[in-house]
Amino acid sequence: MNRKLSITAIAFGALAMIGELGGLDLPSASWFFSMGTAPGWVMALLLLGGGIAGVILLPADVRWNPVTLKRFQRFRSIGRGWWSFRILMLLVVLALLDQALVGRRALLVRYEGQTYFPAFVKKPFLGKKFGLGNDEQVNYRELKETLAKNGKGFVLMPLVPWDPVLDTDSGQSITLEHRGGLYFAPGEKEPYSGRARRYYADAPTLKHTDLRLRQGKLDGEWLGYSKSGGLALSAFYKGGVKEREKWTGEMPQTDHEKAATTDLQVALYPSIPPLWKAGHYLGTDSRGWDVLAQIFGGWQVNLKAILLFLIITYGVGVLLGALMGFLCGVFDLVFQRIIEIIEELPFLYIVMILVSIIGVANMNLPILLGVICFFSWTSLTYSMRALAYKEKERDYVSAARLQGASTWRLLTRYLLPNMLATLVTNVPFSVAGIISALTGLSFLGFGLPETYASWGWLLDDGTNHLSALWISVSMFVAMVTVLLLVTFVGEALREAFDPKKFSTYQ
Repeated sequence: MNRKLSITAIAFGALAMIGELGGLDLPSASWFFSMGTAPGWVMALLLLGGGIAGVILLPADVRWNPVTLKRFQRFRSIGRGWWSFRILMLLVVLALLDQALVGRRALLVRYEGQTYFPAFVKKPFLGKKFGLGNDEQVNYRELKETLAKNGKGFVLMPLVPWDPVLDTDSGQSITLEHRGGLYFAPGEKEPYSGRARRYYADAPTLKHTDLRLRQGKLDGEWLGYSKSGGLALSAFYKGGVKEREKWTGEMPQTDHEKAATTDLQVALYPSIPPLWKAGHYLGTDSRGWDVLAQIFGGWQVNLKAILLFLIITYGVGVLLGALMGFLCGVFDLVFQRIIEIIEELPFLYIVMILVSIIGVANMNLPILLGVICFFSWTSLTYSMRALAYKEKERDYVSAARLQGASTWRLLTRYLLPNMLATLVTNVPFSVAGIISALTGLSFLGFGLPETYASWGWLLDDGTNHLSALWISVSMFVAMVTVLLLVTFVGEALREAFDPKKFSTYQ
């Protein structure tokens, strides 16, 4: 296990550095440099160096205690927790696929015999590269339609062809169905009421007619347009019956009536309900951003936050808690007072003050996580301190001390392994806590800015637009599912690592 983890660390660190030097945007490996070049190099080098040190210094396999092995076996026997863990790992793997699964950049473009991979390079391609005749960045969704029409190549897009943030749909439409003399929206049982348009078949962006329907029948103003955009016809219908019409002379009546047109179409404006033909599998929010892409991006942000949160909080909390219980005396008293002071500070007020100083637009994940971690490590020290007090009086610790073991060896070799049960059972609930904290702060407007995909922003948008039910329902189902999976894993671990079970060989 040690060898596999070390090799994985080496691979990720090496891929991150190769991608930065080669101008590649590799899934997940490019996360290291998302917070800046200098932090990216530091993290990549630390990961690479740690992996190499692990291969050289650590044994190839972990020598698990037989009691610990029995506890892991017990965990696997608890079906709900074990399957929840496997589903969570699958979700983690999907998040690591990054832009290969969700994004507006094409995975592959085949144009005039050459192949390009825009999603995996940092340098953007310009429109003139693919014969679009402009110097703007390519919109690959439009390029896909263009190449499909002229037959000069093809475009392979990700499964969800939208970025999680700052990617607004330019506009979508649905085609009305004519059934029994009435017009219906696809899949609807009630006749359609509202405005609809026809467009010229040879120029799909030019309006031919603009009319109003009520209960599936023509009712209200009917306007006809020429290809130049001028008004050619003005008519009025009542209950499907034409009451009057007037031709302006902008276009001959016969030409207008014989012109080939599209079927009646209805323009959709944000929020758009789920629309499979456009790749909006869960619809869009009020800004026109894809809901599924935002849920995916928010899950990625949560994973980054979880990793940093656990490293910082557990690193500080476990070390200080163990030292407080092991050293006792002045060290213990001083840090108890420090912890009491920190716990008396109002967390939400501190965040509000910080946001008012920095501004929501300038807030980022490291700053917000720094504040959360500052208030979170204290609760872990109590359990670690109590366990250290108990374990240091054990005979095996006294024997190790008599043999000359240092304080660091006593902590890392003897005390911490025997605190594993408490640490393992706390981790899932810490994960649920950080997800809830990030979502709640963003929902209240004191979290990450809109440049980050955030579940809190999506929940806030859903509650502000209750008519667009798919926004709040999708976000609620996604968040509850993840939190339930984490909770099931935590309950299974707590049962499997219960100190009252497997404490002796059976």
